Amino acid sequence: MSFRKLLSASLAAVSLAGLAAPAQAEWIEAKSKHFTVYGDMKPDDLKARTLELEKFDAVLRGLFNVQTDDMATIYYVATMGDVEKLYGRQGVGGFYNATAQGALGVIPERLPNMPNFAVGTFTPERIMFHEYTHHMLLSNSGKYFPAWATEGLAELFMSVRFDDKGNAIVGGPNTNRLFDIGAASRWSVAQLLGNGMVRPKGDDGIELYSRGWALCHYLLISGKRPGQFFKYIDAINAGDDPLKAGKQVFGDLDQLDKEIERYIRASKFPSSLIPVDKIKTPLDVAVRNLSPSEGAMLPFRLQSAVGVNDKTARPLALRARPIATTFANDPFVQRAMAEMEYDAKDYDAADAAADRALAADPKNVMAMVYKGRVAVQRALAKNNDPALLKEGRRWFLAANKLAPDFAQPFQSYYDSFVVVGQVPPAGADTGINRAVYLVPSDESLRARAVMSALRAGDIKLAKFILAPLAYAPHGATDNPFTKLMAAITAGGDKAALLAKAKELKIDQMNEFKPVDFTKKDDAKKVEGDKPKA
Repeated sequence: MSFRKLLSASLAAVSLAGLAAPAQAEWIEAKSKHFTVYGDMKPDDLKARTLELEKFDAVLRGLFNVQTDDMATIYYVATMGDVEKLYGRQGVGGFYNATAQGALGVIPERLPNMPNFAVGTFTPERIMFHEYTHHMLLSNSGKYFPAWATEGLAELFMSVRFDDKGNAIVGGPNTNRLFDIGAASRWSVAQLLGNGMVRPKGDDGIELYSRGWALCHYLLISGKRPGQFFKYIDAINAGDDPLKAGKQVFGDLDQLDKEIERYIRASKFPSSLIPVDKIKTPLDVAVRNLSPSEGAMLPFRLQSAVGVNDKTARPLALRARPIATTFANDPFVQRAMAEMEYDAKDYDAADAAADRALAADPKNVMAMVYKGRVAVQRALAKNNDPALLKEGRRWFLAANKLAPDFAQPFQSYYDSFVVVGQVPPAGADTGINRAVYLVPSDESLRARAVMSALRAGDIKLAKFILAPLAYAPHGATDNPFTKLMAAITAGGDKAALLAKAKELKIDQMNEFKPVDFTKKDDAKKVEGDKPKA
């Protein structure tokens, strides 16, 4: 099984058709400053794993000066097979994604008992460390990192370990990459630096991981070229050509190649110790058993949070409805049900579930968001009814007032103007930029903010916001953000760039889709649908 497939996973649309609820019997919750973690294991084990995530988070926050203080929800499912079913593809050992609605990670409690999974540092937590590093690099919204650096750093930090005193050991050999480093096509430094706008093809993609790791390790840990890594990152963030900046910062690139080859052949990779007193880890972890209502709904909530599509949304909602009926006064259950009904396009049911959630918890922010979303969808079905649009926006503003550091109300409010062809007001533009600051790893938020900057004629800001999308390591060669970046680099003016964004359909990024209510399925037929086992 390819480690590349396991470690390069980024969340995509998933198909949950036929997926039964994950086999979790006794869900418990561990809550710390930055994580809410669910799992079916002994409380002390879940607490220890949550604390390790906090330690890792603290290391990255300190090193990369991350200012945002967002939370992530992590689910430990029983096996790698459960991860694969949720993701919708085989060969995925874990995944992580952050959107305006929240950050979500899924990893198995254990990996298969196979030789491939017994090697070196490859554990469920290491999979999460790799993906979480990507998130934290983007959370340092003041800088972007090229593809080789994002993958190289993710590989470097996935092997972080903590000794008995709590010190962090960074830079230990990533044994899962030793074969790739020695036996792959061995890209030169010039190839790594110059790949920014050209995506690797086929197995060449492994070079971003293996050679990226080697270059990052040498520049950051060996002590041979102190300060050069971040000097290079600063140069490309200032707009310098990546290859030209490399020659200016590193000097003779052929000489750097020779140094790295000697470094690899010696197989004596030093590590760096970060003292425990330098790691500001929040140590408070509260563990509790879930209530019967939460435990019954959580598997369905997990599937809903990972994602559904037109084929899987309704069967999931149908399976969850009996739980919602049983626990009609539980805000967690009803908020989850509002999302599932909304995704299934049963807006009346979603509205009713949101009402029940708010009756039990008047400060339930996501219930407010779903009230607003339903109002906007009803407005679209009635030729953009102004009163309903106003009602929807009122709910988004109320949610924002209660949770000013939550990105979703900003996005929904902004989208409610774009979807009906209205130019968002200044407050909506300010909000979408705030949302990018809060969740900088959400590509769709960045796309919206790029459009906002272009409309304002601030091409420099648009380029800055766009850069992580254009140079994303997992992006396709012909991704629209790369094409828009090329147009900006070529010197396009406001009108030309707006036209290019429209041609590339970047301006169509929106959470709302017009729905024809007249074609809604007959209720009896819907109730008679049976999801596949």
